[in-house]
Amino acid sequence: MNIIIKKIKITVFAIALTTCNYFHAQKNKPETELDIVFQNALQSKTFNGNVLVAKKGKIIYEKAFGQADASNSVSLNKDYRFHIGSIAKEFNAVGIMMLKEQGKLKLDDSVSKFLPELPSWANKIKVIHLLQYTSGLSQIKWNEVNQDSDNMAFLQKTSSLEFEPGTQYDYNNNNVFLQRRIIEKITNMSFNEFVLKKILKPIGIKNAIVDPDEKEPLFAKSFNKEGKQDILKYNISGWTALNLRDFYKWSEAINSFRIINQQSTRELFEPFSKNSQTGLGEGTIENGKVTNHIHDGAAFNYQALLISNPNLTIILMTNNKQNNLEEFSNSIESILTK
Repeated sequence: MNIIIKKIKITVFAIALTTCNYFHAQKNKPETELDIVFQNALQSKTFNGNVLVAKKGKIIYEKAFGQADASNSVSLNKDYRFHIGSIAKEFNAVGIMMLKEQGKLKLDDSVSKFLPELPSWANKIKVIHLLQYTSGLSQIKWNEVNQDSDNMAFLQKTSSLEFEPGTQYDYNNNNVFLQRRIIEKITNMSFNEFVLKKILKPIGIKNAIVDPDEKEPLFAKSFNKEGKQDILKYNISGWTALNLRDFYKWSEAINSFRIINQQSTRELFEPFSKNSQTGLGEGTIENGKVTNHIHDGAAFNYQALLISNPNLTIILMTNNKQNNLEEFSNSIESILTK
């Protein structure tokens, strides 16, 4: 652990400790206690972003803290959309399962069935391997890939896999890339259009944007701890940005099986091995209910965290990544479960 991250963790712990001492002296509503945590974090510059907390299906806290970009002149509000990093991979995973439920693919289908332009190794890779990150594909060449066509060209030139599909876990965005291309091939729609029209619109999400550019209004721009704003670039397409309410709608739709059924959701939660990620991050279903859904994501200086169970949902999104969202979620849980 480097010194900077240590300092951040110590600062967050100090904020939480100070807050808890205050709570011991004065009995406040949970909303007030949460506000103290995040107002202190804003003052100490350890959190810049948006927060939503729901308890047993009811939103009890929803606020924005800090700046929308590096100019320090535009304040965030609750309507701002954020890049959510790897959490956006949930949309292609859910899209694959939607098509499975419609009988348009099987998880045991080979990738070559849908993308015959790929080399012969695509015969070995099944759709389930893409969902569980066990395809054996090599990592994306981020320094050389500038758009989808570049990455497809690299895959077409790839002569062999790193390992036999289904035998090892490797968290790899080429698995995501091919899921999105399969969806496009089956639906005759761009993946971005499919997400907006076929996944999000039916569940009432109207404010989401896919691959927003820097001119997009109400889209938070990320910046580092020195105040330098990131240059926004999508080496591969298909990254959905959400605001707090739409993110919460998405989480609730997963939990209530509104988009895909219970069996499909269970399959997406099934990891290849212990502690490995799935298309939905990680989660469990017990007695017909989602009892746990956790997913974190990061890109540039964006970072997001979703924690959801029947009693509590926490959504944290920042455009000034400091690798401390878990500490804040722990503080929130401590306040609401004491």
